[in-house]
Amino acid sequence: MKQKIISLIKLLDDDNPVVVQSVMAELLRHEQEVIPLLAEHQESDNSRLRMRIHQLQSIMTTRRRRSSFGNLLRKKHLKLIDGLIAVHLQWYDNDSERSLFKLWREILKTAKRYKPETIEQLSYFMRKCGFSVIAEDEIQADHYCLGPVLEDQEGADFILCAIALEIAAVWGLELRIVRVVGNFALVDTDGQALVPKNNWQLMSRITIQNCDFWDNVKILKLASSMLFLHAVSSDSFRYVHTIGHSLSSLIDEDASDFFPYPYAPTSDPDEPEE
Repeated sequence: MKQKIISLIKLLDDDNPVVVQSVMAELLRHEQEVIPLLAEHQESDNSRLRMRIHQLQSIMTTRRRRSSFGNLLRKKHLKLIDGLIAVHLQWYDNDSERSLFKLWREILKTAKRYKPETIEQLSYFMRKCGFSVIAEDEIQADHYCLGPVLEDQEGADFILCAIALEIAAVWGLELRIVRVVGNFALVDTDGQALVPKNNWQLMSRITIQNCDFWDNVKILKLASSMLFLHAVSSDSFRYVHTIGHSLSSLIDEDASDFFPYPYAPTSDPDEPEE
């Protein structure tokens, strides 16, 4: 098998694009065996071979992330920050987990000066940082991706709630994400709610029975769904498929039934057509 794979890798330099597509498709069918051999050739002096190897590695990375995102959401004890990073990487697939965790550690370092141990202190911290909610009709990928939200201090209300929830958890503050009166909010054990849309103002004595509680999985599914909606509305074919396949696998629906016209695939979207 090793010699066969090496021979196929060499064929990536073929002048005929049909041959190259067939070779890539075959290599993708043996991904685990191919990965270490690609690494040996990825810095080849042959620029065309090097480019096609990097293209193949990019496809493999996208596949792994798509698979790992689905597995992550099936975990019983899912850490929300891990999920937010995974959502970000569905769109900004050239970013690294390391760079995102660095951004996250920076915001926690800032929060350490404010010690958000109560919902009032958390409210003050989020306002002080300038975190604000975008208009509901503004559907942009940056509003649902952790990196841009942390850097620009603006995003969708449920993403800001998720970030605040994770910050609060570091200081032992127990909160839950809810949807109440049409808005996402954070609620504490005393029934106080923190509403990002209202400039992080506190609502006291809300009626818990009127709240729709959102767990981590629901929040991450919503974030992915909004990215998928943006991909469709902006006709971003690549992201429609990468994100759509993740979502369809989570609801155990066949991709051909899940995708809207004209995106329904006849084969794996990451695999080059023969």
